[in-house]
Amino acid sequence: MNESLTDLVNEVRVFYQSLVKMGETLHAGSGISLGMRAVMEYLAREGDTTVPDMARARRVSRQRIQALVDQLKQLDHVFSKANPASERSPLIGLTSSGRRTLQQMQEKEARRFGADVETERIHAALATLREVRSQFERGS
Repeated sequence: MNESLTDLVNEVRVFYQSLVKMGETLHAGSGISLGMRAVMEYLAREGDTTVPDMARARRVSRQRIQALVDQLKQLDHVFSKANPASERSPLIGLTSSGRRTLQQMQEKEARRFGADVETERIHAALATLREVRSQFERGS
């Protein structure tokens, strides 16, 4: 791995740690962890889906997603309903409370951090990260 790529990997790791800390600080008292947040965002973007499908898409274990879904159910942020395609895997979706909570979190972050970096630069960074991730995945 060249030095620039090593620097990028290290920066991503530090950025992730900053995201966790920011979430703990900015959203203290919400009861929403970074993992729970990721599930809520996935459901908001993709719609109702199953735990196994979320696990595949998020590249984590089914058990991990199930634990997050169970925590979100306790907070009334997600629901489960019968899945006509599978008796074993119900569909999971966001409740109105879950949508509202996610929107409030995103709005709070936008007020705090939204104007600091130009949108074009964020899009460029996102494209670069996706390209590097894709290359890593092809190599593994």
